[in-house]
Amino acid sequence: MNIRESLRISWRAIRSHKLRSTLTTLGVIIGIAAVITFMVLGSGFSQSIVGEIEADQDPVMTVQTQTSPEAGVGIQIVDTPIYTESDIAAIEELDGVAFVAPQGSVDVVQVASGDEQVTGVVDAQATTPERFKYMNFTEGEPFSGENEVVVNEQASRLFEENISAGDDLRVAFEGGNTTNVTVAGVVENELGPQTPPQVFFSADSYYTTTVETPDGDQERAYPMLQVGAESIGEIDTAQPAVERYLEDESDATALKQADHEIQVQTIQDAIEQFTSIVDQLTAFIGAVAAIALVVGSIGIANIMIVSVTERTREIGIMKAVGARKRDIMQLFLVEAVILGVVGAIVGVLAGLGFGYLGVTFLDWPMTYPLTWIAIAIIVGVSVGVISGLYPAWRGARVDPIEALRHE
Repeated sequence: MNIRESLRISWRAIRSHKLRSTLTTLGVIIGIAAVITFMVLGSGFSQSIVGEIEADQDPVMTVQTQTSPEAGVGIQIVDTPIYTESDIAAIEELDGVAFVAPQGSVDVVQVASGDEQVTGVVDAQATTPERFKYMNFTEGEPFSGENEVVVNEQASRLFEENISAGDDLRVAFEGGNTTNVTVAGVVENELGPQTPPQVFFSADSYYTTTVETPDGDQERAYPMLQVGAESIGEIDTAQPAVERYLEDESDATALKQADHEIQVQTIQDAIEQFTSIVDQLTAFIGAVAAIALVVGSIGIANIMIVSVTERTREIGIMKAVGARKRDIMQLFLVEAVILGVVGAIVGVLAGLGFGYLGVTFLDWPMTYPLTWIAIAIIVGVSVGVISGLYPAWRGARVDPIEALRHE
């Protein structure tokens, strides 16, 4: 029996049981649609964040401490102050380094403007004016005095009347101390709408966290540093120099815990790390969604066994007129593969549709996971073949004499 004849007979059998065939392919459709949807959403989220970061690459490196979480997926930032003022001074002397801007948290519990107050939503950071060298100001400029601060766009919209450069704020710190500060400038959000409201204070005036250095002195220490290179071309020189110093000579190496790791990252390093984490999470979620494919393969196998039983007499007649075991196996395998392929195609279209609706609603770019679409088609064919093997083998073994007696 040629393949064209097998396709015709198989398609006729599928069409004669439309509802049963539809329910059979439903598991494959749901599984593949879920996988494609998650891949589209994951890619859209990744492209959205990466696009915003790549829009303005500056010659800046971030020095921070990381560790692997217990779950073993991705990385975890450690907010432990280990980078001392001695480390900062030494890094500033390295070739290719233009400035070092430390950054540490300030315990702010409340920010007020006039009669309005907000509590617990502001990310308060202490730093130096160099931190703003490559940040865009919508108005104003970096702080220069003790009682001046810089706010980002999110923080400027916390109150009914937006905060502008020159406005006064009242800040309450943990422990009960309060102070009045003047807004020197408003900067753009670094990570777009995902950026929390931020207020930047002068580290010289408001940062008091100290540690004991390996030499026994008490120095201010920060959990993170922003290191600026003299130019984009100097990044390749400055980054290895900073890494060597931090690994071999710094106070931070002695102060960090054994399971913590000091990382010196450029924008490109951060993008690659972020993309890797998103890909891992997306693949994990996709693998969970793919469980539906197992259900789908069981459904196809079950319906093919039922089909063999129902068509026992037909098989007997085919064998009586000369059909071979190979022809019978081919017939049922083709039918199973058709169900798998139809399920894969419909699943891919449904997945792309739901993914498109998702990224449109979330305002993320639409990406087409071509690799996963190809995998989905291959999986659909494989599910059909694997699920149809046993029913096809069983149908081929039917005794023609017994089959002709079957009612």
